[in-house]
Amino acid sequence: MRLAHNIGNIKHSNYHTREQILACEEPIGFDGVYRSVYKNQDVLRNKSGIMFVMGDHLGGNNEFDLENVPKLESFCTLGEVKELCRRYDFEIGWHTWSHRNLCELSEREITQEVAAPFQTKYFRYPYGEYNDLVVQCVKRAGYKQAYAVTQGVHDDPYRLFSNYVDWI
Repeated sequence: MRLAHNIGNIKHSNYHTREQILACEEPIGFDGVYRSVYKNQDVLRNKSGIMFVMGDHLGGNNEFDLENVPKLESFCTLGEVKELCRRYDFEIGWHTWSHRNLCELSEREITQEVAAPFQTKYFRYPYGEYNDLVVQCVKRAGYKQAYAVTQGVHDDPYRLFSNYVDWI
């Protein structure tokens, strides 16, 4: 997988169009993995990255986040995400169970949110928000890298800055 050796080169950007994704040469992170990604999967050819899923919303929709996103969209099921990852050069990452802002939770709640029901090396902070306690909980959960979309540095694998795609 190309992702492993390119991980330090991920850049911050928010892609929404086929043209933007096709032009991107860096690994891409898909937040929540909207159904439109599955429907337009041809854009994934010759791309690499991570598909970050949220446990409570697999196969559901983004109604929980309508104040932050412009439209109601459906998410892929875990089976659809696994199919995309098998077919293309992508891995599955965890984006919490509920997509709550981890900085507003207790240590116990953070620990529950970051506990993925499957093994993965990659974690994405909801809303790109994290603090030292959140980072500690993510490390304890066994992740090798964690990504933010609003802040980050490339010399700390738990505070990486990355691009992302919501829907296509």
